[in-house]
Amino acid sequence: MLEWASLRNRSDIREANGPASSGGIAEAPPEKKSGISLALGGGAARGWAHIGVLRALDEAGIAIDMIAGTSIGALVGGCYLAGKLDELEDFARSLTRRRFFGLLDFRLGGSGLFGGMRLTARMQEHMAGLRFENLPKPFVCVATEIGTGHEIWLSDGSLITAMRASYALPGVFEPVVANQRVLVDGALVNPVPVSVCRAYEQRLVVAVNLHYDLYGRAAVIKHSAGELVIEKDLPSADLRGHEARSRESRLGITGVMVEAFNIIQDRISRARLAGDPPDLSIQPKLGHVGLSEFHRADEAIQLGYEATRARLAELERLQTVLA
Repeated sequence: MLEWASLRNRSDIREANGPASSGGIAEAPPEKKSGISLALGGGAARGWAHIGVLRALDEAGIAIDMIAGTSIGALVGGCYLAGKLDELEDFARSLTRRRFFGLLDFRLGGSGLFGGMRLTARMQEHMAGLRFENLPKPFVCVATEIGTGHEIWLSDGSLITAMRASYALPGVFEPVVANQRVLVDGALVNPVPVSVCRAYEQRLVVAVNLHYDLYGRAAVIKHSAGELVIEKDLPSADLRGHEARSRESRLGITGVMVEAFNIIQDRISRARLAGDPPDLSIQPKLGHVGLSEFHRADEAIQLGYEATRARLAELERLQTVLA
């Protein structure tokens, strides 16, 4: 169980202590610090780590001036600014494999395996009617227009619609129509939206990248294609061995889609962050958590919390420098 202190408790302590005494040596004024802008990246189930990141920042008293989110980063960021992070965390920690798949409405013949309306209904229980204009800080959801490939920044209108569009993983969730644009997951074009924060002229941008430890640097490998294997021509003993190896390497349709999406996000993230780097990156080690393992929220949240705590000293120094 995480042991973070609430900001309310911190303010209660300050009020109980009362104002500083005017006698004796005057206290030095506190160092002025810059608020931060968060770029919360995509990563499906790994995105629960964003909850731990936000808890650690709140515990440290670090002000957040803006959030840009892609995919599940948009979901967590939107819930945080809407004051619904507690509800989201309770929901995430309550998930089991069976309960998560019970929230998905399987359908054939559509443009995605799941409609996602049951999941949307759960969000509406706590966020119905909320709009970007109701949020206390600037917030941007990144999505992708399926017909053109344009990167779409959603920053006004319905909060739930924007978050749904940002995490509409192609082939899994149906696209979302928003103002006559057909939108899907923003991670296809901008997995860690540092560029959005820069466009809003934010001075201190912190990126939360959930994919950095998956593959390492890209490599080019010269490899032999071997020989074409035709199963009917193999002796029975060799055929059994070939079938066993085939089963081990077979991912299935969903597995292939997930692994392909992992590679896309990782490579695009590396390219975009190299050209427009954040001032600080928080990189929880989540490579062992699968994209669909939403039932591992406890673990992911803890890893996000610990990764953020490890960078707090550097972050506070940057805040003072850039104030």
